[in-house]
Parts: sequence; structure tokens; C-alpha cells
Amino acid sequence: MSSTSTVVRRTVVMIALVIVTAACEHKPLCWHHPHTGMLKVDFAWWDAPQGEELVSSMALYVYPRNGDAIKRIDFPGTAGGIIELMVGDYDFLCLNSDTETLLYENTDKHTTFSIYTRDAHPLSGMEVRADGDFNLSDDYETIKRAEGTENERVSRECEDAYGHAVEAIHVHGDPGVMQVVTMYPKMLTVHVHVIIEDVACLNIVEKISGTLSGLSGRVRVADSKRIGEHNIVPFSLLPTDETTLEGYFVTFGHCPEDVKKFHKLAVYAVTEDDDHRFFEYDVTTQVEEAPNQRYITIIVKGLDICGMKDMGVVVDPWAPIPPIIVPML
Repeated sequence: MSSTSTVVRRTVVMIALVIVTAACEHKPLCWHHPHTGMLKVDFAWWDAPQGEELVSSMALYVYPRNGDAIKRIDFPGTAGGIIELMVGDYDFLCLNSDTETLLYENTDKHTTFSIYTRDAHPLSGMEVRADGDFNLSDDYETIKRAEGTENERVSRECEDAYGHAVEAIHVHGDPGVMQVVTMYPKMLTVHVHVIIEDVACLNIVEKISGTLSGLSGRVRVADSKRIGEHNIVPFSLLPTDETTLEGYFVTFGHCPEDVKKFHKLAVYAVTEDDDHRFFEYDVTTQVEEAPNQRYITIIVKGLDICGMKDMGVVVDPWAPIPPIIVPML
């Protein structure tokens, strides 16, 4: 019995040594496995409270500081969610993803990530106003422009955009710890409301639209800075009564921040007799000095469509009248 007990004890000790040795040999390999950390992403809408109600989805762009591939993670709604990332240092950029007109460029760095819209025709606002298709096949260069805006790019109006970026976030991966990164989306776009009062002979108008010049063509998401060349944005005009026209559109704001320029409101009208009329207003002061630079209202008075009949035949089908300087109201 004594001999048997000794053999059993020795066997148990050997098995235990094998287990401990295996564990000791395996554990260093485990230490070399890459670890991950859990991260709770919160979108706090303090800087753009309206966005929390209007936005339907958000995208988070993850920029590893070690040069690994950029990742995009989508979240339904505006609250955020939980993600898992490798331990390391990151930069993050967020942008609402529920848009159709916005295009992205320079996305390889969060500091250069910019949004813009595609090219447009100066008369594209008439597509909304017309009861039928309006011929936009005219040569782009032959369309009458407001004085001094002939070389500006014409771009489509945009949709509301909200974005933000944070830098140098370290994901530590400590067991049982949920890290939190908070993003503060800011409104990147500007709403423009155009009101034209005292319009004469509005009843003879078949189609009508407008453009506004001197606008920014792009905005950088990380710092909300307006960049790029000056743009003209076409928009629709609709009658709100017998003598008033109104138009609404969204843009990236007026003037790239490093270059200031005047703002010209141009109005294009086609009458029932297929006469083409062109009107021009300088609204620079109203745009630049608007009390709310996120919601700009432009008001002009006096648009005599009938008065153009005495001009006779002109070479340019868009018959111009002299520019009208519109003061602040």
C-alpha cells in the first residue's frame, strides 16, 4: 500500500509539473498577441442641436497614427455606439452620412478631409421651377453671368453637413475598462433665403431661377474652414404671392476665408413669349454683414420684367439691365 501511494503521489506531481510547464511556455506567446480595447463613441450635439433631430446616420473615420489602413464605421442615428480597436493611438473624424449630393476629397488625412458638390449649369434652378423640361443644352460659356463672375465655377447646392475631428486618442485596452471618446459635430453649411419683392409682370413669367456668386466651393471638416475657389450656386425661385419671389438653398458659406469677394445675385427669367431676361444685383453687404452667418437672408426690391420689352433685339439672348446696388435694409 505504501509503495502504491508513493507511485500515485509521484504521478500527480509529474502531471502538475507538466501542466505548469505548459502554461509557462504558452503564456509568453499570449503576451505577444495584439490586444484590443473597447471604445464608446458619443456624438454630443451641443454646437449644432438641430442636427440631432435632422441627421439619420453618422460615419466615424478612424485614422491609426501608426500608418495602418483608415477605417470607416457607420452608426444609425445620432447617438454613437461601441467599437473595438487595436491598442494604439488614433485620430478620429465624424461626418453625417445621410447625404446624396456631398462628395469627399483629400480623405487620406483627417486634417485635409473636405467636402464639395459636383459642377452645375447656371440655369439648373429652372429644372425645379419649370412645368416641363427646360433645355440646358446651351453652351456653358454662352450663359449670361453677373459682371465680374465670369470665371467662377458653378456648383450644385449642397445638403446640411455636420462634422468634427479629435486627435491623439490612445486606446489602452485595459481589461474591464470602457473608454469614451466624445465628438462634437458642428454645422458645416449655411442656409440662404432670397426674397425679391415688388416684382412687376410676374404673371408673364414661364420659368425663373437665380444664382449667387462669391460662395465657397468646399469646406474642411476638421476645422470647418471654407476653402477652394469662388463658386456660383444656382437655385430655384418660386412665387409666394403676385409680386414676390423666394428661394432657399444650402451652401458651404460665402467666400473662402483667405480671399474676400463681392456677391452678385443674378435672376434669369423666361416669359410666355420665350423672351429671355437677365437681372443683376450686388448683395455683398447683405451677405457679409448678415447677423446670423449660418442663416443668411437677402432681400431685394424692384424687378420689372415688363420693362425689358423696350430694349429691342440683342445679340446675347439673356438681355441684361444695368447692375442694381442693393443696400442693407
